[in-house]
Amino acid sequence: MRHWLWSLALLCSVFISISNAASPLPVWGKNAMVSSADPLATEVGVNILRSGGNAIDAAVGVAFALGVTENFSSGIGGGCFIVIRLADGTSVTIDGRETAPARATRLMFVPKDTTSPSYLSTMGVMAAGTPGEVAALELALKKYGTKTLAEVLEAPIALADTGFDVGIRYDIYLQNYAPFLGMFEGTKQIFFKNDSMTFAFGDRFVQQDLAATLRRISAEGAEGFYHGYVPETVDKYMRDHKGALRAADFESYAAIEREPVYGSYRGYDVISMPPPSSGGIHVIQMLGLLEDYDLGYFGAGSSDAIHLIAEAMQIAFADRAEFLGDPGFVNVPTAGLMNPDYLNQQRMLINRLQHDKLDGPGNPQDFLPPEIEHPDLKHTTHLSVIDNLGNAVAITATINTPFGCGVIVPGTGFFLNNEMDDFVTWPGRPNYFGLIGKEANEIEPGKRPLSSMTPTILVRDGKPIMVLGGAGGPRIITGTLLTIINSIDFGMSLQAAIDYPRFHNQWVPDYLFLEQEYAIDLMEALRDKRHNIYPQTHWANVNAVSADTLYGGFWGASDSRGSGLAKGF
Repeated sequence: MRHWLWSLALLCSVFISISNAASPLPVWGKNAMVSSADPLATEVGVNILRSGGNAIDAAVGVAFALGVTENFSSGIGGGCFIVIRLADGTSVTIDGRETAPARATRLMFVPKDTTSPSYLSTMGVMAAGTPGEVAALELALKKYGTKTLAEVLEAPIALADTGFDVGIRYDIYLQNYAPFLGMFEGTKQIFFKNDSMTFAFGDRFVQQDLAATLRRISAEGAEGFYHGYVPETVDKYMRDHKGALRAADFESYAAIEREPVYGSYRGYDVISMPPPSSGGIHVIQMLGLLEDYDLGYFGAGSSDAIHLIAEAMQIAFADRAEFLGDPGFVNVPTAGLMNPDYLNQQRMLINRLQHDKLDGPGNPQDFLPPEIEHPDLKHTTHLSVIDNLGNAVAITATINTPFGCGVIVPGTGFFLNNEMDDFVTWPGRPNYFGLIGKEANEIEPGKRPLSSMTPTILVRDGKPIMVLGGAGGPRIITGTLLTIINSIDFGMSLQAAIDYPRFHNQWVPDYLFLEQEYAIDLMEALRDKRHNIYPQTHWANVNAVSADTLYGGFWGASDSRGSGLAKGF
């Protein structure tokens, strides 16, 4: 019997070592750590930290740099969410989400012929909302940073002005989206070397118009983006091409400082983004649903663990479709959705043995506190940074789908977003990511569309332990969740926790999406539990940093699905 147990333990240790060997080791730094989706952007952040800047300074610099070197994912024409945890224990979030133009209407994207598809919410001028990233980054820097906007913009401007060499990942995006990019005059002028060929791997890619816009922001602050040349140029282009965005939309935009949402999981405090992000609420909600299960006993990658986590995902996404929206326009039952009594009730919907399709959302309204304050009605890339002072920052930024709406207004240099597709653009029909929404997320002028961005910070014993988030539409939420679970419940290193094969359930459609590394017998075991299995290629792109609680210093990891970099010093 002892011999059998020893053999079993040896077999388990071999399995664990093999599974972890698939991922490189996380990087370590004594003083600070930066992780982002692009190596050049990460270097910008590290250099800011080396020069005496804090985590906020570095994060803002990285975000601007990503808008240059990874502008198919984010940029100053889009929006972002920022979660900050300061060394003194203060936590704050900044909402730089895009807003619907004043000319937007509820059914603006529904065609007269409803038998025909509509792409107006994803392609071209009508898809763009008012950009919010510049306002949010400036607000973060002014209130919590130590450097000036001109100082943190110096390197991003240089990357745009003198260029960078196109890497493999950028080359793949350019080749795959060449027909799309060639549809718009201003975009084609920048991304095509001639009438038929885009820039390619190894080419030096210079963006002088973007450099000029960044210089204007450097000299004038956000004022130089929201007033004057940029909005006036966008306004004229929109009028000429029948778009909705106007200079007045830029001029009226404001980033909003919001109270974070808070939760806990196995002794860790969870700090994340409140609405109009759905990610923070639902990561906390799913962790709360799962805390009563010993996931570590079932084991990473087991059908039992995947089943339980997927059922928690389903419950959260059903609530997302019904209740989540811009808190400036709808009363989101935030406290009810995260209330332990509500989670105990919803946990009863999880069948331990098999998948049951959920009929609809729960009723968190019954679990709101007697008096709840609602906000005044007047009114996708990720980076993580931690410094030696104890400041931690998570920023998720986006222009939505690759290259946003495809439009670069000539003379501005940046892609406009297509965030209007994150609203309910056609009631009853799914958006680009297959998500269904309800009245809470329907289009209204000035409203912020619901987002899945999930910048999150975990704290233990008063110190930030993990800073993370990701890219990938609704899979940001589940990618963030799984990284936390893989680290805490399954004891994986930070890099292994990020790289481990993922799965995803968003209620509608009723599929359990699995990355293709999962074995056939595992898929069959899940089918036996009545899951509808849908194998897919890799998704989401998580970047994270964590504290080394054993030796001091920090670990950093960038998703092996992408081409980012974690670096410390």
